[in-house]
Amino acid sequence: MIRWEGQTSHFFMDIKMIEEIQQWEKEYPTMNGVTLNKREKELLDGAEIKSHEGMVFGRMYADWKKRKGYEV
Repeated sequence: MIRWEGQTSHFFMDIKMIEEIQQWEKEYPTMNGVTLNKREKELLDGAEIKSHEGMVFGRMYADWKKRKGYEV
């Protein structure tokens, strides 16, 4: 088996990131400093996103990524 230095660790980091992304809606409200209004909580709980709310959802996701250190 051929192994390249660091390749395995990057693979596991990618898997961890994918798993965390799949759960971001549950984690985000529990993070320090995050304050959500009623509708934001509903969106994170799976309520239907209306066309004008897409940017609200995207803002929360971008903030979560930044807090997790995934922003490049």
